[in-house]
Amino acid sequence: MTQTDRRVLISAPGKVILFGEHAVVHKKLAVAASLGLRTYLHLEENETGQCRLHLPDVDIDLTWPLSELSLNVDRKALDTDHPDNIPEEIKQQFESWMGVTTKENQRRAVLSFLYLFFVLKTDKPASFGFTISTRSTLPVGAGLGSSASFASCISTALLVLFNHIPIGFTQSEKKESYLDTINRFAYKAEQVIHGNPSGLDNSVCVFGGALSFRRGERFVPLEGFQSLQLLLTNTKVPRSTNALVAGVGAKKEKYPNVINPILDSIDNISLRCCEAFKSGSKEDLAQELEDLVDMNHCLLHALGVSHSSLEKVRVITEEFGVKTKLTGAGGGGCALSVIRDDVNVETTNLVAKKLAEEGYDCYRTLLGGTGVNAVVLGDDSLDQTWLLNADRETLESHAI
Repeated sequence: MTQTDRRVLISAPGKVILFGEHAVVHKKLAVAASLGLRTYLHLEENETGQCRLHLPDVDIDLTWPLSELSLNVDRKALDTDHPDNIPEEIKQQFESWMGVTTKENQRRAVLSFLYLFFVLKTDKPASFGFTISTRSTLPVGAGLGSSASFASCISTALLVLFNHIPIGFTQSEKKESYLDTINRFAYKAEQVIHGNPSGLDNSVCVFGGALSFRRGERFVPLEGFQSLQLLLTNTKVPRSTNALVAGVGAKKEKYPNVINPILDSIDNISLRCCEAFKSGSKEDLAQELEDLVDMNHCLLHALGVSHSSLEKVRVITEEFGVKTKLTGAGGGGCALSVIRDDVNVETTNLVAKKLAEEGYDCYRTLLGGTGVNAVVLGDDSLDQTWLLNADRETLESHAI
């Protein structure tokens, strides 16, 4: 970006794990896909000489004079090392710029931005300034990849802002190379936010579609993947992913002959899912996925990661012949329900109504949306005010 007052709209999808939760920690196969629910980022370059970061979803609005955002730092070392290993004096400087961001999710969001800013920044005129604003249709902390979606948008914005990639990267002959670059820095941001992520979430958010993934190996796009309708239910029950993962690990250590076969069965469900997309008709695929959803949830329940709220969602959706499983860490959080093509809108609305009566939030969406994208906005296009004030339905209607 070289012109002043250039405005760009960037978006990236969330993600949902279809199969393989918890087992993926133990090097079993997982299958994940992008969602129609997305994070939107409005980037505006200006001549204020200031950097503004506005994240209303987590109550962040910080402005810094760019002349004060300076560090004596080896950017190459900052880039290649794990973010947790950056020098203490740099961490302290970051903290001094944090303002009153005392909540952990606020701190991590700002730290991820500052980290990428210093890794990617290049020399600019003294008058150079910019504003970044984000909004998301993804619930925060529900296991649907909200942080990875944010990380994908932030990394794309800074790569574009400092001319590392072109705005039209998705139409370029080098598209895959540019997406790999975005993914690498999105993963860096995820490391700041989560410490030791698998890389699954940011890969899905950047590339879109669906993929299979085994820890320590490169992800594989899901051959024959077809978009599916989903009903996502957020129970809004808080949970600790680390505690749930540790709980499964403790069970495995105590009962290896019981837990290892369960993990192997989950691995086989993920493998069967991959085969089903390659070989089945859409009708056969829907039936098989329903069976796999049912079996996978029961195995996760046996691992101790379900919750009474998730079981209630299953009972309610089962009344209407809709199959449901927990997704993500479990212990609350979200459940996904596969909506077959022969389930009419009235039935889906009734299911959502009954779930809402329990205090749950429901999201009707598609599985397998496009990955990260960016478009230049014209003078008469959507502006930052629109982005900040729009409701979820309006945002989704402007998906790019």
